[in-house]
Amino acid sequence: MAGLVEKTYGDALFELIIEEDSSLLTRIKDELSAVNSVIAGVPELVKLTKTPTVSNEEKMGIMEEAFKGRVSDYTYNFLRVLTDAGRLDHYEKICDYFSARCNESLGISEITVVTVNGLAPGQKEKLAEKMAQVLGKKVVIKEETDPSIIGGIVVKHEGTVMDGSVKAKLQALKNDIGSVIC
Repeated sequence: MAGLVEKTYGDALFELIIEEDSSLLTRIKDELSAVNSVIAGVPELVKLTKTPTVSNEEKMGIMEEAFKGRVSDYTYNFLRVLTDAGRLDHYEKICDYFSARCNESLGISEITVVTVNGLAPGQKEKLAEKMAQVLGKKVVIKEETDPSIIGGIVVKHEGTVMDGSVKAKLQALKNDIGSVIC
C-alpha cells in the first residue's frame, strides 16, 4: 500500500498530466522509470539532496545539469519539486505508485515473469495473450532471470505468485516425502 508521500506526489503528477495532456501518460511513466534507474545507480544524488550544507540553488543546479533537456518539462519540474521538498528519497515508491495509476487508467496489467534464461522468442507474446485473456486487460511483461529456480516459470501479478518452477516442485516433493517418513 502506498504511503502518504507516494500518494500525494504521485496523485499530483498523475492529475496534472491527465488535466493537461493525457496522451503523455505512457511517456512520463517511461521517463520516470528511466530516471529511477539513474537515481538508483547514483545513491549519492539522494544523499546530496538531503544534505543541509548544500544550498537549494546548488541542488537545483545539479538537477538541471543532470536532467534538463534529457526528459520532458513535466518530469524535470517534478524532479525539482521533489528535490526542493527533500523528498527525492521517496522517488522509487512515487514512481511505482504513479505507474500503477497509469496502468489502471490505460487498462494495462503488468506481470513479472521469472525464468532461468529468459523467455524464448515468441513465448513472451503467447504468454501475454494468455494472461490478457485471463485478466481482461492488455498485459505488459517484465522479465527477470533467476538461475536458482532450476527450470520452469514463475509468474507474479499484483501480489499473486504462480510458481511452476522446478525448485518449487522439488520443495513440494521434499515436503511430501518428509510428511510420509516422519
